[in-house]
Amino acid sequence: MKQGPFVDSAGRARLAPWALPLVLALLAASLTVFVGFRSQDLVDTRFDPYYFGKMGASLARGDGFLPFGTLIKRRAPLYPLTIGGVYWLFGERPTLILLLQCLLHAGTCLLIFDLTKRLFGQRSAVIASVLCALHPVMLRYVPALHLETLFTFLVTLLIWLTERFSRLRDIRTGVLLGVVSGLATLTKSVILLYPGLFAAALMLGLLRAKQRLPIAALTVMFVTMALTISPWTVRNYLVTGHIVPVSSGFSDAFLRGLIFSRTEFITLREPPYTVAENESNAYFFRLAREAGTEWEKEDWETDQILNKEMKRRLVAEPGLSARRFFVGLATFWYQMTSRATSAVVGGLALVAWIFAALGLRRSYRENRSVWLVLLPIVYLNLLLAALLALGRYSVPILPCLLALSAYGIDGLLKKRDGERV
Repeated sequence: MKQGPFVDSAGRARLAPWALPLVLALLAASLTVFVGFRSQDLVDTRFDPYYFGKMGASLARGDGFLPFGTLIKRRAPLYPLTIGGVYWLFGERPTLILLLQCLLHAGTCLLIFDLTKRLFGQRSAVIASVLCALHPVMLRYVPALHLETLFTFLVTLLIWLTERFSRLRDIRTGVLLGVVSGLATLTKSVILLYPGLFAAALMLGLLRAKQRLPIAALTVMFVTMALTISPWTVRNYLVTGHIVPVSSGFSDAFLRGLIFSRTEFITLREPPYTVAENESNAYFFRLAREAGTEWEKEDWETDQILNKEMKRRLVAEPGLSARRFFVGLATFWYQMTSRATSAVVGGLALVAWIFAALGLRRSYRENRSVWLVLLPIVYLNLLLAALLALGRYSVPILPCLLALSAYGIDGLLKKRDGERV
């Protein structure tokens, strides 16, 4: 009899290890979408707070992105393009987007199952994928039009492919890795530099081991990534006359970060997503007014005004920028809309890191390739600490952190089993 998710090779009824997190992920995501999200008041229940749905509807009607700015106001295009594609095919039915996000959440869990299994073994894989399936911070973004669910899936797929590439180092995997890296970057540009960091780390390890470098496969990866991103870069050049690979907003994030990292906001005495956000907007309005224009009248013009202010403050206040960086290393893991949500997110991150520390210690002792899941965590934490480090920005690398946590938990379970024997 053929083996399947609910039947083993001998024909006996048995749940395959990956089927449990799959079922849990689909069930948890569906309950969150259709029951839990609307019945709570802990987090914001606005369905389309960043207008991605409106952008998608505009695309489906054939009106394009221009109603939302030449550079779509610091956003990357893939998420609204995905919404627009669904609306164009099936009509403006937001529920279909939510069902798609349920599937993406389940896909993330399956990817982290397979990645963790390859790195740390099957029991760790089950633990990691179940934690992902039920993690409230990951589920929070499924029932609304936030890009985090798509971005987390693509980042996890990217990390899954880096593990495959580190073993095979072949052209085909290089092509896949380049395409997925490009798609992830087109969802949120913060991942743009990660493939280069991965390539550098891989080559360093191979040089130390005196192994042949996969120059051709890495070249194909970078070329394919560039080709995936290039249509949007060309579009940006045509509408602005300037080369903008993905999106603007680097200086916007930097300047907002100077405000969000102040003591009253990192201690949650004042709510950052309202008071700090309003203060940032007022600051930018003033800068535009002093430059003789209006804020966001034209995306490129606004970006140049903020770039000039960022450079001025970097020179004038280097200590403030340094302080913001070290503060951001922590706020990346907890700073949310309120004390309650920040406490939940920060508490879950702290527990995950305690077990991850045990997993790291065990992996170094057993010579596991832990760098494949540790590197993206460090990359995103450091990058956003230098810009704007908010709690929801940690979501894309939570699956990697949970993989490390699962390995730590698995070590404790094995120790307990050994004591029983």
